[in-house]
Amino acid sequence: MQGSRLELQDLVFQGVVTVNTAAGPKRVLKFSAAAVNIRDLKMAVSSGPQIQHIDGAPGSTSTIEGDDITMYVESLTGTVSGVENLPMPPVLRVHLTPDTVPEWLYDTIGELGLKLQLSLDDADIDQAGQTGGQLVVPGIHGYGTPR
Repeated sequence: MQGSRLELQDLVFQGVVTVNTAAGPKRVLKFSAAAVNIRDLKMAVSSGPQIQHIDGAPGSTSTIEGDDITMYVESLTGTVSGVENLPMPPVLRVHLTPDTVPEWLYDTIGELGLKLQLSLDDADIDQAGQTGGQLVVPGIHGYGTPR
C-alpha cells in the first residue's frame, strides 16, 4: 500500500507479534489506530499469476474508520511530516520493520499504550493483515497485471 501522505490518528504501537499468513508465520509490527487517511492510495496484492491493483482517484484521500482498527505491518517507510499535529521539516525518513525496532523499545512503548498522531509523506506500507475498520476509496479503480 502506498500513498503520498499517510495520517494515523490515535496510533498505538503494540509491539512485535507473529502472525500466520498463507506464506507461513511472519514477525510483524502491530499497531492500532482510531482512523487512517491515505492520500493518492495505491494498493497491490499478488493473486496467482497476477497482481491485483486498487487505486484511489488522483488527489483523493482514502479512509479507514470504525472500531478496532488493527494493522499487522511487515514494514512502514515514509518521511515524518507531522507528530501530534505539529508540522515537521521533511528531514526524517523512517523505515520500520520488526528487526529495526529494538526489543527493549517495543516492549516499553507497547506496554505504555501511548496514542500518537503521526503523518508520513511518501508512505509505503507492507501489511501482512488488518482487522477492523472500513476502507473507503473515492474513485476506486481496480485492475490486474501479470506477475
